[in-house]
Amino acid sequence: MHSQHQGPAELIAVHGAAKRLHHIAFGIHLADLPKFEEHLKKIGTPASPAPVNGLREGLWFQDPWGTWINLTPTSPLVDAPQIASDIRVDRHLWRELPKVIQPNRLGHMLMFTQEWEKVEAYYSKALGLQVSDRAAGKVSFMAGGTGIRDHHCFGLINSTHRGFQHSSFQVNSIDAIGIGAMQMQKAGFTEGFGIGRHALASNLFYYTRDPWGSWVEYYADMDKISDAWQAKDWNELPYIWPQWAPEFWGKEMNANHESK
Repeated sequence: MHSQHQGPAELIAVHGAAKRLHHIAFGIHLADLPKFEEHLKKIGTPASPAPVNGLREGLWFQDPWGTWINLTPTSPLVDAPQIASDIRVDRHLWRELPKVIQPNRLGHMLMFTQEWEKVEAYYSKALGLQVSDRAAGKVSFMAGGTGIRDHHCFGLINSTHRGFQHSSFQVNSIDAIGIGAMQMQKAGFTEGFGIGRHALASNLFYYTRDPWGSWVEYYADMDKISDAWQAKDWNELPYIWPQWAPEFWGKEMNANHESK
């Protein structure tokens, strides 16, 4: 899948016998490629030939747990402008809303992993990702880059083994989330959760269950952080509204559907 931003594909589907996370890709500056190649060699996970030819440009390597990582040159992403629905005079906003939703970009993805504290430390050391917040004992949210940036672009969830948890696509507004949710329902994907607002990162959300049991999210209005941000461990609910549904967070949302 290509987003509305120019650049490499954000999602690649590779044929397999069952659903399984194939690799994770991070965009980097072209000038940083040789720096990453030298750095990865020094920390003991050097660059390797791609697992499948022609998937992506850039560097490929495996983390200590065997997951393939790709670092691909790309331009910095800029969020699409937001709809100024809070300042509206002599307008019909409902006439201006999009009829079809196409996500702006893949905003973040979360991965199940064992030894998640060690994994968190490795991704910080190898890629420069920074912990932005944690749900104590459960989730580590990680941000990339410097300056003003999304609260997180990647995350780790404590589990018994590696696996895909969910992918999340950025859209412009709560209306775009709602229209996107209707699109998914009309396409036959009727099982979902939301609309709601998360606690950590504060983003609005709607989740749709995919045909393999995992989740895909539309989100908007995520917190931004700067270099002054201080990460914390929290024991808060995963979302502020709608009404708390522990079966969604504890069982359905965190079901690791990939075999060991």
